Amino acid sequence: MGSLIIRLLTIINTEDIHSTNHHIAKTFLKYYDQIKTNSIDEMARLVNVSKSTLSKFAREIGFDSYIHLKDEAKFSENKYQNKYNYLSNIESYMTSNDYEDYFDMIKEDIVCLKDNVDLSAIDRLVEDLMRYEEVAIFGLLFSESAAIDLQYKLAYNHKFTTTYQDDLKQEEYIRNADEDTLLIILTNSGNFLREQQTSPGKPPKRYFEHTKAKIFTITSDKNILNLDYVNDALIYFESSGLQTHYILYQILFDLIVTRYRAKVIENKHE
Repeated sequence: MGSLIIRLLTIINTEDIHSTNHHIAKTFLKYYDQIKTNSIDEMARLVNVSKSTLSKFAREIGFDSYIHLKDEAKFSENKYQNKYNYLSNIESYMTSNDYEDYFDMIKEDIVCLKDNVDLSAIDRLVEDLMRYEEVAIFGLLFSESAAIDLQYKLAYNHKFTTTYQDDLKQEEYIRNADEDTLLIILTNSGNFLREQQTSPGKPPKRYFEHTKAKIFTITSDKNILNLDYVNDALIYFESSGLQTHYILYQILFDLIVTRYRAKVIENKHE
């Protein structure tokens, strides 16, 4: 999935339904297949706004120009040949196999997680959650959905954190984070910390190198600590080859939040 779809969906999910940007995003999604072939004049008529409004919209959501936005609309099932792509991984597997096989693969990964879970890493993250007042949780796509889940679970325990679906807001936050901030990065492959995954050619993602925040990563990438800017990690194991991380995250989060709650109660009794 490319950056244009992600940003349009983010606007639908977060902006006022009566705003101009919400209207443009909703219309663009309705006529998505026409963006790559229609001229800006044709799209402006479909959306019922001016060409200058569309040009402004393109820049506001992070594209250099409307032409840049239009180029991003060239949709393909796995545009950037990502082996973790949902269509090529989960959907293709379920199409080719019995649904019971899918359940078996999930169970395999859950058992693998159970047998190998790193409780010491979870406890280090709990200590960080206790230590840092400013905490942000970020990921991409399913990892960002998981970030919202962790945000809510921590909020039940009066630990309030920040997250954004908007990748541009994520970048701004990370660039400006200071040494009193904890960044929890959710990335199954680890590539969220390395590259612009939704950009052509996957250019290097440099802004993590410049943040002053502490970076704690939750990932299956066994080499993640080789990155100089990653301070600590909870590395989980999976064996099926399917992208079940969005299920494994929920189990890990329940462990993290439960142990965080226990630590808070323990500190109150000391």
